Amino acid sequence: MSKINLLSSKIYNRISAGEVVDRPYSVVKELVENSIDAGATSINIDIENGGISSIVITDNGSGIEKSELKKAILPHATSKISSLKDLDNICSLGFRGEALASIASVSKLKIESKTENQNIGAFILVEGGEIIDSSDCGCSVGTTVTVKTLFYNTPAREKFLRSSRSEESDISSTVARFILGNPNIAFKYTADGKTIYQSFGDGLESAMVNVYGPDVISDCFFIDTQKNGFTIKGYLGKHHFTKGNRSHQTVFINGRYVVNQTISSAISNAYSSYLMKHRYPFYVLNVSMPTSTVDINVHPNKLEVRFSNNQIVYGTIYSVVSKVLDGISEALNIVTPPVQKEPFFKQEKSNIPNEKPYNFTSQTPSFSSFLFSDIKPQPQQDNSQELDIFAENKAYIEKIEKERQQTKETQEQLIIATEQNLKFIGQALNTFLILEDGQDLYLVDQHAAHERLLFDKLISLTNNKKFASQPLLIPFVLNVNNEEFDFINQNIF
Repeated sequence: MSKINLLSSKIYNRISAGEVVDRPYSVVKELVENSIDAGATSINIDIENGGISSIVITDNGSGIEKSELKKAILPHATSKISSLKDLDNICSLGFRGEALASIASVSKLKIESKTENQNIGAFILVEGGEIIDSSDCGCSVGTTVTVKTLFYNTPAREKFLRSSRSEESDISSTVARFILGNPNIAFKYTADGKTIYQSFGDGLESAMVNVYGPDVISDCFFIDTQKNGFTIKGYLGKHHFTKGNRSHQTVFINGRYVVNQTISSAISNAYSSYLMKHRYPFYVLNVSMPTSTVDINVHPNKLEVRFSNNQIVYGTIYSVVSKVLDGISEALNIVTPPVQKEPFFKQEKSNIPNEKPYNFTSQTPSFSSFLFSDIKPQPQQDNSQELDIFAENKAYIEKIEKERQQTKETQEQLIIATEQNLKFIGQALNTFLILEDGQDLYLVDQHAAHERLLFDKLISLTNNKKFASQPLLIPFVLNVNNEEFDFINQNIF
């Protein structure tokens, strides 16, 4: 009969670390969440070698009392909750008390901290979960946590780490979400001495520009509304502003970044009639709801949440997004109009008799026309005979070009049919080619077939290195996020 062993703290802390701290990005996530919970308004994040060699988080939060430092690294030690009923009303990002204990068990950890009512700060040094040193030190109000040589004592986990560049990319994505989810906190993030992000805590629009660049604001609707007890605030990409993957979709529940199928399905379905195949909407939304209606204690890293009523959440999100995209009148109460700026040239009194002053207001488009300009473009009146003739000529040229292109595609695809021993019968709906081989009937989408022809030709030229190329006269700037940059960097030839 096997003996039941009571595990030591050294063992179960490492087991817990496997759930909470799986890679460097999770260390950054846990430590930054602690800084936010401490009321920090400024957080600095510095990493080296993708966070494997060093992670340093510095904040100006409330700090940790000297007498509490040793207790802070114990398992299940937390200042966030004190009783069972607190679990039903969690308002902090962290609450389990696992992070510092787990990190300390698989790294060389140093915590320096000072509270406002202390004259001097204190530090504690921990290696592999064991306290090495503890004493007073000089430091500012707040906390600095330094994590060195992550997983140095767990080689099995260390060998599963990816390249430093990939680990850095995941940390960068994590920091970007913190910037978007906490726009009133100033963040500075450096990797190997290079500044990656620096926000100033001056609002969501500034945070969006910091993460995605200045052009993103004009491509989005800014929404701020309340419905069914929820507050929904953030940016929705306009109809034309779509992405090739879901990495530009960000949702926060009460300030916490989550991955939730109910919300993502509601938004995707609201966009469905406006999206082409393999295109995905862009959005950054913060949904605030009563803490009693959402359970965040369902996943070790707290990325997933559970709602007391999925139907209400789905219906609320779908209704709000649909109204904005469909351009109905209720959207005027959801979308916030852009700030009207003063005209660059100030109007001065004219000396010309009976001259009417220029009315800037009458020339400014209404908010409704701004909101629905992408959906219902206003027809422009054109009384110029020359422009009418130009439009007719352009339409005629486009018609001829379209017919020529269709003929060319049909001819190219007929060549394929001949090579495949198929007999061409005819064409249906100007789209499908009808062929048969004596036994079976084939319908071929001629446009898709033509695209496949071009694709196969390009692949063949690429494999044989016979494709022609030349540098662009004007460089094309492709803006990508960290995940996309990492993918391109790994696959570029």
